[in-house]
Amino acid sequence: MSVTREKKLGLSFHWQVWDLFRIQLTNWRWSWPQMVLTGMLAPMVSISALGLFSQNSGTSASEYVLTGSVTMAILFETQNKIASNFAFMRGNGAFQYYAALPVRREALILATLAAFCILSLPAIAVTLLLGSALLNVPLTLSPLAPLCLLLALLPSTGLGAFIGSRSGTIEQASSLSLATTLLMMAAGPVAIPPELLPDALNWVGNINPAVYAADSLRHSLTTPDTRLALADMVVLAVFAGAAWGLTSKHMPWRARYRRRRAS
Repeated sequence: MSVTREKKLGLSFHWQVWDLFRIQLTNWRWSWPQMVLTGMLAPMVSISALGLFSQNSGTSASEYVLTGSVTMAILFETQNKIASNFAFMRGNGAFQYYAALPVRREALILATLAAFCILSLPAIAVTLLLGSALLNVPLTLSPLAPLCLLLALLPSTGLGAFIGSRSGTIEQASSLSLATTLLMMAAGPVAIPPELLPDALNWVGNINPAVYAADSLRHSLTTPDTRLALADMVVLAVFAGAAWGLTSKHMPWRARYRRRRAS
């Protein structure tokens, strides 16, 4: 069998990722308009509600509301959707099916991450543009903005994958992911400035990846600050590595190659 033929069969890691990425996009190709609607609905409600007090609290409060609402869109569109998707794959035997093929679990994780990040972009863009107009917050894009957005997506996608891969049903995964989303939005200065929060919530925010996601977006979209944006990105990369490492380690998968070598 030629090297090219082996790659086309999925034996090469990048071919595995590419094929699984197309499978995920194909499965969700008809639902992206609904994903835009559901992904921007809660953030826009948040902008409408929190925007009332932010207008009287200065530009800084409005920036927190805007970037916090974009972070909420990220959580709804990536964490919740990936949690449900992984729970569905676990429930219908897709993990066992892929494990029986020459496919690595890391390829499935990476392909799912890439697919849902792309699918989440319309809702994130609509929330950002409409929120900027409604709150009268001008956007000043930093060159680091695309990378900040990517790193803001990674921890939530990893957490969603971990929740989904450990949940018994889609309903359980959806409930756990939604509860986690709400807790992350409330724990720390995500959409509300720290001076308006109790000290306890500000302290909890130090270990909340959503706080660093909102900060990185604010430091790259509204008030660019390269030093602070880089610091936020480093923290987000650590959170993302931990989340995806846990997912890869605990995700149900048959160790076929290990058994083959043992036999």
